[in-house]
Amino acid sequence: MTFNFLTLTKQDLLRMFACFILGMIFGITLFNLLVAQQLDQLIFEKEELLSKIDNQQTQLNNLEESLAQERRKVIKNLSIDIENKLDKHIKQELKKDIFEILKTLIGRDISKVDGKLLAGTLDQRTVIIEKKSYQLNLIWIIIQANSSFSFKVIEKE
Repeated sequence: MTFNFLTLTKQDLLRMFACFILGMIFGITLFNLLVAQQLDQLIFEKEELLSKIDNQQTQLNNLEESLAQERRKVIKNLSIDIENKLDKHIKQELKKDIFEILKTLIGRDISKVDGKLLAGTLDQRTVIIEKKSYQLNLIWIIIQANSSFSFKVIEKE
């Protein structure tokens, strides 16, 4: 009697190799079926999160820009006072003419307004109303969001 312990023939080796290959193919296929759905879901979630990050970055940039503009203080209103006892119609025309001179200040950044230049432009200025000359003497200026200008007016002859 011959004892064939651990002896394999060529056909036995080929069968074992074929079973191994089939097992690997079956295992890889099963692995793909189980993991592919999760992998697809993870890829989808990653793209979704990247899209959210992009949207939020855009929102953040817009909000920062808006906040920077809000911090910027601009002149919104001009108030002109004339401290003389002139005819109310003359005062009204003087205010109108002074406003025409100053209206370009509205919307301008307060930090960029040169008060000395503004005072030099307005003080001792002559305005003509109804063929009469009036000299503007600047008393004070307040430059803020609601800017104020005060004048003493002298009628010239």
